[in-house]
Amino acid sequence: MINIKDSPWVTTKVACDYLNVARQTLNRNMDRFSYGVHYFRKDPGNNKSQLIWHLERLEKFFCTPVRMYKN
Repeated sequence: MINIKDSPWVTTKVACDYLNVARQTLNRNMDRFSYGVHYFRKDPGNNKSQLIWHLERLEKFFCTPVRMYKN
């Protein structure tokens, strides 16, 4: 169990475990996330550095209902 009161920013593994989603789900939605709002790089100068996620904003993103389209 994690305590998001300490810091809302967590690693990818912690975010995936908390939201019960796969890492590929986060990767698939990267174009819908905003850098600096939903995530940022631990070392911004290095493109291969670890991603850090804002847990509350991710939770809000994944809990937002999606409109159904009628054919």
